[in-house]
Amino acid sequence: MTHKILAIHDLSGYGNTSLMAIIPLMYHFGIEVCALPSMLLSANTCFDGYQTLDTSSFMKQSLEHFKQLNMRFSAIYSGFLGNPEQVQTVLEAIDGFSDTPLVMIDPVMADDGLLYSCYPNSMISAMRELVKKADIITPNFTEACFLADLPAPDNPDGGFSDELCRRLLALGPKELIITSYPGKENLKSILYLSQTMPEPVHFPYTHIPCFYTGAGDILSALILIYTLKGHERMNAIPKAAEFIQMAISHALARNRDGRAGVLLQELIHDLQI
Repeated sequence: MTHKILAIHDLSGYGNTSLMAIIPLMYHFGIEVCALPSMLLSANTCFDGYQTLDTSSFMKQSLEHFKQLNMRFSAIYSGFLGNPEQVQTVLEAIDGFSDTPLVMIDPVMADDGLLYSCYPNSMISAMRELVKKADIITPNFTEACFLADLPAPDNPDGGFSDELCRRLLALGPKELIITSYPGKENLKSILYLSQTMPEPVHFPYTHIPCFYTGAGDILSALILIYTLKGHERMNAIPKAAEFIQMAISHALARNRDGRAGVLLQELIHDLQI
């Protein structure tokens, strides 16, 4: 089966993030991308002086054109959005292509305990409405806590993950994958739970103390790819996490500027299903 996805994310002229990372990954695995840029940027927001172009009107016009072209998608994947109002556009896309079997929402809006400076607080409530429509959501730990209306502790106790997951699933998604869940010392984990599971599963990993933007975009994209290729989530999650760990280690060894993301172009050809 030939897959085609609708990828709603920002497009930065420079930096291996968002659509600049998602499109080559999808094409490497034979998945066609219909891109819907939520914002155009000269470079990603890690670089001072970045320039932006709002695409809110263009998004609506593009969706109407896609309908005229009778587009059909295997999945809709939503990531960074330019403003809370664009959430409604994504909801319209999901409803407008209602025969799409899979919806993945990466609620990109926060990290390290803080909402991104480009967003008002209303982005949190808007994202809560969006994740209701999701089959899979892939928030980082901070985003998960914002969505669940819980404070983000530095060292969550054993019961916190259960409460966090319970609140997130109550919003409506069928499955959740929480990245960068804090653990002891230099350990973190990816947390997975579905509506049909009794308790969350932790996939632990050793945290590499550095920052490479776009790592979360790549992780979510890989999980979607593996899902479309028939991998169960219990296999897809650690497989994607292993690639991220390798990519970060490779970037560190090459003294790559973390603002530009990992060196995806040097590693993508070794990726296999």
